[in-house]
Amino acid sequence: MRVFNRYLIILALASLAVNSMLAFAGQQDLTVYFTANAIAYLMITLLHVYMNPAARRSLSRVSAVLFASFAIVVGIKVVEVLSGV
Repeated sequence: MRVFNRYLIILALASLAVNSMLAFAGQQDLTVYFTANAIAYLMITLLHVYMNPAARRSLSRVSAVLFASFAIVVGIKVVEVLSGV
């Protein structure tokens, strides 16, 4: 099995596991789903270092956008906690 195919399968299984556990726990906040999936994506992407350069560049761009979005969500949550809302 090629590295990229294995990467996609592991990513799909991780998403399935994360979303199933959150749904089973009764979580209804979408930011929690986004945060958990973003962390799972970033961890799995970091573990798959043996990809061709074109795939790594594309995944690096996606990771940068996802990390920036994650940072924004965390920043908003921190402001909410600090302001007492």
